[in-house]
Amino acid sequence: MQTIVAYVENKPGVLNRVASLTRRLAINIDSLTVGPTENEEIARMTICAHTDEKGAHRLEASLEKLVDVLLAEKFSGRSACSRWRGQGASQ
Repeated sequence: MQTIVAYVENKPGVLNRVASLTRRLAINIDSLTVGPTENEEIARMTICAHTDEKGAHRLEASLEKLVDVLLAEKFSGRSACSRWRGQGASQ
């Protein structure tokens, strides 16, 4: 499982172009989440795909070539989130 994050222009049709790209690359999307950023003209797309390192690199490079994609980067292997255990939280 590989995770790729892409910052895209927040306009109609972008999701369809990204989904079509993964189909052409024969990469199966397990999960795809799109949400707004602080800038209303940009959306963040998180793609979890069932592929290997090589496939993830191909997808990242191909996403970068799409006009509506501002930035794409492989997120697999990084710490995605951590839980804060403040005072009174169970350990």
